[in-house]
Amino acid sequence: MLPSILLRGLFALLVSFPSIASEFAPTPSRSPLVIYGAADYPEITPLVEAFSQKYPNIDTTYAEFSTQDLYWQASQQADQPDLLLSSAMDLQVRLVNDGYSQNYRSTETEQLPPWATWRSEVFGFAYEPATIVINTRFFASSELPKSRTELLEYIRRHENVAQGRLATFDIRKAGVGFLLWAHDSVKTGSYGRLLESFGAHDARIYDSSAAMLSALSSGSVMIGYNVLGSYAASWAKENPFLKVILPNDYTTVLMRTALIPKQAKQKENAARFLDFLLSEEGQQVLADQTSFYPIRQDMDSNIAAKALRVSANGLLRPIPLDVSLLVFSDQMKRQILLDEWERALLEYE
Repeated sequence: MLPSILLRGLFALLVSFPSIASEFAPTPSRSPLVIYGAADYPEITPLVEAFSQKYPNIDTTYAEFSTQDLYWQASQQADQPDLLLSSAMDLQVRLVNDGYSQNYRSTETEQLPPWATWRSEVFGFAYEPATIVINTRFFASSELPKSRTELLEYIRRHENVAQGRLATFDIRKAGVGFLLWAHDSVKTGSYGRLLESFGAHDARIYDSSAAMLSALSSGSVMIGYNVLGSYAASWAKENPFLKVILPNDYTTVLMRTALIPKQAKQKENAARFLDFLLSEEGQQVLADQTSFYPIRQDMDSNIAAKALRVSANGLLRPIPLDVSLLVFSDQMKRQILLDEWERALLEYE
């Protein structure tokens, strides 16, 4: 059984990756590297193992958190990790803005396009489309919704079937879920109707994409909204009756990001991992061995960025990695959105 730690009432998975014999030996003596991340352990494992293969003298430990708890750990705790990986871009930008990160530049970071880095302190390393996932056992093939409008129309036509079988993030607990709903609130005219429909049909709320996908696979829900695309793709491979849809009105795309905390004890090792993550070698590991969409523009893979652009027919709406994200983490604006969401989705509880 994998070792685990319990932090602040939430389960965090802690996994150590021992060094692996390799022809590479770029560090003269053994040293640790502690990474806190929001990526599920099975998805991130190939990347960390590849890093350990290349740097056999670095003992890497990966601790898995929710995005919200990851932010709390980074902003409230004195004992800091060496590297933070998170898909909650707004919370990462908030950490940078509030002085919890440090500047880093290298040949690899300089290769990133301007929209994939901010202040040389937070760096995008993978795309993550927000998808609609359908359990096709509830649908005739001709009825699969391809947009938010079609989704709402399907729910209206099949109210009895849809009742209690819709799923989305609990944005009070999932930082990435909050970001996606916040982005929806300013990007789509369907936002209010989605909230109303999901509330009226007793939508179930979940802390993670994996939890939604588990419910979809078991048949306890039939539609998952704003499910992260990398996890959806992995589950769909194992469960062919799950259909992953990139909405054709627009598909929100966020970035998985990395930053080095100001209090990192092993900055050099963190920099090595960050450079590996952004390098052609590391990005190829993401493309070949995970469901993540690599950020590099020159990757040739079925799940690379250019393949994502083609599959979405040019309807991608990336969330920018810039100061505008601070709006979403502003406490007053955040509370307004939370209150609106709670009135819609929780008043039926």
